[in-house]
Amino acid sequence: MLKVRKIQEERRQADLARALADAAVAEGHADAARQRYADVDASPRVVGAAAFVAARALASGRAEQVAVTSSRHEMAVGESDRARALLTEAMTRTSGLERLVEREDFIALRELLASDQRAAEESAGALKRVLA
Repeated sequence: MLKVRKIQEERRQADLARALADAAVAEGHADAARQRYADVDASPRVVGAAAFVAARALASGRAEQVAVTSSRHEMAVGESDRARALLTEAMTRTSGLERLVEREDFIALRELLASDQRAAEESAGALKRVLA
């Protein structure tokens, strides 16, 4: 059972690492989209109506990309938070089970030592009777 818990914990660690990597990639995409949006000249030199419409469409498209990539980044951060919580839960379960196993081992050792002590006392008593 303990091996299963440790495997689950390792899996959760991998999930967290993957979620953090995804969040970092999403953050990079969001930053790039914000930079592209900032590069759009706020007041382009417009020659005519067609150029104005094209400039507005470009700015609108880049603003939409900022919204989409920022949303994806927030979702990735949320997923990494969820993965972190699941890892914490798995670590807690593993730790609790490890303490139970250690306690069982300690109880078994204590019983073995008590049994050895009784056997030693019986041997000593038998030896005294033989010598007496």
